[in-house]
Amino acid sequence: MTFLDGRIYYIRLVTHLRFIYIHCISHFTIRRFFIGLLYFFTVLLVSILNITTRIIDEIIFPNYRHINIKHPVFIISNPRSGTTFLHRLMCLDEEKFVYNLLYHTTFPSITLYRIIQFFSFIDNKIGKPLNGIVEWINNKMFNGWDEIHKTGFNKSEEDEGMHFISGISASVGLVTPFLNEFKEFYIPDKLDERTRNRIKKYYKSTIQRWMYALGSDKVFLSKTVMSSGRLEMLREIFPDVKIVFLIRNPYQAIPSFTSMFAEPWKALHPDIPENSAYYREWGELGISYYKYFNEEKKKFKEENLITVPYADLVSHPKQTVLNIYNQLQLNTTPEFLERLEEATSTARKYKSTHSYSLETYGFEKEYIYNELKFIFDEFGFEQ
Repeated sequence: MTFLDGRIYYIRLVTHLRFIYIHCISHFTIRRFFIGLLYFFTVLLVSILNITTRIIDEIIFPNYRHINIKHPVFIISNPRSGTTFLHRLMCLDEEKFVYNLLYHTTFPSITLYRIIQFFSFIDNKIGKPLNGIVEWINNKMFNGWDEIHKTGFNKSEEDEGMHFISGISASVGLVTPFLNEFKEFYIPDKLDERTRNRIKKYYKSTIQRWMYALGSDKVFLSKTVMSSGRLEMLREIFPDVKIVFLIRNPYQAIPSFTSMFAEPWKALHPDIPENSAYYREWGELGISYYKYFNEEKKKFKEENLITVPYADLVSHPKQTVLNIYNQLQLNTTPEFLERLEEATSTARKYKSTHSYSLETYGFEKEYIYNELKFIFDEFGFEQ
């Protein structure tokens, strides 16, 4: 279903109907049935709200269409490779970049942003009771991820929420253990041309709305790990796009990726054992991301792409950020350098308590190595 050929909204109904069929019919249990209904009504209500407010955008804020998105920067990687850490460091460059909070990506509408900004202004004047409610909701919804990936509706985050609601993202696996039923979304670049064109129009229109509402004179900065499979579309939408690709040893990244993205299953699908093919499907998705980036990286100009080892980011975060700026020809300001120094001084003292292992999920080192030998060879990772 499209509206104005994708500019106002895009939703792939077949994805959502497949989800309902899987949970309510083909793999029916009482628990899955109610999960299917909750999923359906959540997507329905959010979509109705988004369609309505984006139509209002067209009437009240039509000038958003004239926003020229120049040299956007996308931090992309296999999930659990330091993208959030790097993104939040670069977000400190407030003079240069504009970026998303989680609620921006779920409700991508200028009208909604203006309403929320109005209530936020009032909230600040009366002691921030609404902010307290938001933090309570964050704690209830995202508490299980605190040691893995601290997030919340009012935290800087990637834009996968809009793709999830549209039904064009492998992140559907967050709420279903049947990720292998949605393989066409591992690499969205391989979808049919008609679908790709509609996705591109919807995505570009959405980023224009974000920039109109948040800072049209700045550079758009995005962290979007699942866009590892959208590199071609990004290049087609933004010919001057700049890509920062973080690379981590697959032996570490794949189980960490699995641990994070399957975290909701502990509550939603406790009958699915960790050492099972369902969990290991996240590893197959991760492997496909490594392979696809290896194919696509040759198509970018040298000044528009930098590959950053995860170990470098963790051990020397400030210098790594400066190297990125140099490679991508981005200027720094004294204000940003001061914030970066303060943030990275604190970051060096941080140690994650999140633990994981290949054995937990039944991954075999030999299989991963054989699939990704080119990665181990190029970056000299432990074999």
